[in-house]
Amino acid sequence: MILGVDDPGIPFVKEEVESVAAAVPDPRLLFGSEASEAALREYGRTSRFIHIASHGHFRPDSPMFSSVRLADAHLNLYDLYRMNLPVDLLTLSGCVTGLNAVVDGDELLGLTRGLLYAGARTLLLSLWEVDDKSTSRFMSDFYSQLNHYSRKTDALREAMLHLRKEHPHPYYWAPFKLIGRALA
Repeated sequence: MILGVDDPGIPFVKEEVESVAAAVPDPRLLFGSEASEAALREYGRTSRFIHIASHGHFRPDSPMFSSVRLADAHLNLYDLYRMNLPVDLLTLSGCVTGLNAVVDGDELLGLTRGLLYAGARTLLLSLWEVDDKSTSRFMSDFYSQLNHYSRKTDALREAMLHLRKEHPHPYYWAPFKLIGRALA
């Protein structure tokens, strides 16, 4: 399942979701108004992969309200707690989707916690504001590499190495991290 939220601030989002759809078997591509919370709830629980290309927003003052934008909603931690998304890989390619705040008890609060609670086994998330064009290329290559490597870490490494040849600065090729069962 591939969701893309159209926005003038991320002009390469359509290119990204189309290239990801071309790289995965039996894609369900939902773009624009189709990329809704209802669609995520309906189709997400039976998908192997979920890829969401949209804006992410980290709230350091209140990390439980960090969110990812869909066509009709901003999903936060509370929304994710009520979802069933038992997928092999869930990717949020927007900005700062992998940031968390450490609170009392050494708990991490942010989208990561909600996505893991919803059942996602592996997450691919960003650590900083990402470049839209290089992210589009990175995601296309990452999913293509998943067809050649059995481990997600190997696909991530190869996608990073490919993009690094074109853009040597880590800002472009190193914003993404794998969390969870990355070796499976």
